[in-house]
Formats: sequence, structure tokens, C-alpha cells
Amino acid sequence: MNRQRFTQLRIAPLHLQQGLFASLALLVTLIAGQQFQRWQDSQVPAPRVPVHHFTQTHFSSVSSQLTDTTPMQLMVVDQAQPALDAPRQERWVF
Repeated sequence: MNRQRFTQLRIAPLHLQQGLFASLALLVTLIAGQQFQRWQDSQVPAPRVPVHHFTQTHFSSVSSQLTDTTPMQLMVVDQAQPALDAPRQERWVF
């Protein structure tokens, strides 16, 4: 259990000052590098991605006229199965 205390390490004030200055220099260098990278990124124009606006075809728009050129058409759908023929699904109740 030989623990050295801070006073026994014999850190000179000059060593402490040099360590703090090196930490400050590293911090300033990293911040300057980030700012330079941000400045370079702002100089290059961003690539444009085409935006596709899809229109809904199954609802009429608010500004549509009451008399459309295309007549309404009914679509054939499959008949729903009776409840007895459908497979029973499991249900979890908590």
C-alpha cells in the first residue's frame, strides 16, 4: 500500500505551466481545425436532390371543378369472406 501523494511526486510549477500551455495549444488547434473545415464545407455548393411531389389521385382536390371530364367508374372488388371461413387469429390479453 505504497501510495504516492501529490506532494511527493515533485511536480515543479514549470512542468504544470508547460502542461497547461500544451493543453491550451491543443484545444485552440482543434477549434481552429473545426472552423476551417466548416468554412471549406460552406464554400462547396451542396448537391441538389430532385424533390418529387406526388399528387393524390384517389381524392379530388379542393380547387377541382364539379364537372370533371372523366366520369366516375366503379371498380370490382373481391367479396369478403364470412367470419366462419376465415382463420382465427391469436390474441394476447395482458
